[in-house]
Amino acid sequence: MKFDPRVKVENNKLYEISSNKEIDTQNIDFINIADIKEDTFFSSKTALTAVNVGWADVEMEPGSYNEELLANLRNYLKKVEEAGSYAFIIAKAGKELADADEADTFIKAMVHTARRIKDAESVVGFSLADELVEKDEGGEFDENSYSQWFINDMNVKHGHYVYFAKQDLLKIKGLMGKGICSNLVLF
Repeated sequence: MKFDPRVKVENNKLYEISSNKEIDTQNIDFINIADIKEDTFFSSKTALTAVNVGWADVEMEPGSYNEELLANLRNYLKKVEEAGSYAFIIAKAGKELADADEADTFIKAMVHTARRIKDAESVVGFSLADELVEKDEGGEFDENSYSQWFINDMNVKHGHYVYFAKQDLLKIKGLMGKGICSNLVLF
């Protein structure tokens, strides 16, 4: 399913397109995918929820995904949608990515996650995994970066997504203000 974008990024801030109101990215409700069960209730004090999704949570072995967990995630995100709130996924590799092959496998697992939740209109995007940002340290943070590779693969089927990054991590890694940074929502 393709959706029209519901949000946009301007000056590293997130805005709802329909109202042009800024969405607060400093007060976010966080939940771990492993804590989401079939009957998990959605209750938020904020407009934005972030779901931590670990690689090991969704890919049990190469090419084999935890479809029950992903179905629970989808159901939860549909509840977020029904409440009129927004969500994004915080992608986590959970370990250093040794090389491009390992990064590719991780990216494919996150793309599979996106595919399983594609009909949840509450999802506005994904965060760049810390491990991808770390691979970009010292580089130009441009079209040849690991982070852009992740965005490109996601955008094949999810062109309406925006991408988030941890501002403190970008500063530490010397990536603030470089290349793709201007198109990211900083939190």
